[in-house]
Amino acid sequence: MKHTPGPWRHEPSTQTIRSVPTNYWLATMNSWEGSVDHAANALLIAAAPELAETVHDLLLLLYQYLPASIQLREGKGTIKKAESIIARIEE
Repeated sequence: MKHTPGPWRHEPSTQTIRSVPTNYWLATMNSWEGSVDHAANALLIAAAPELAETVHDLLLLLYQYLPASIQLREGKGTIKKAESIIARIEE
């Protein structure tokens, strides 16, 4: 993956997302006046590397332990969405 390696953390005092342990600045979470979601958005963004890794690992487990016939029948749409997300991240 080409992004800054995780983990990332939200730094509320500076409203930034930073990498751990290098402390690289990744994003600023400045919002328009009256926005109530900026803290929640920051936490979601900070969790992105772990979420991506987890989706990737779950796909590997799924491929390994769940027969292809069940994957296609039961989880085709969800599996395709997960594969699409990982493909976008790895571009």
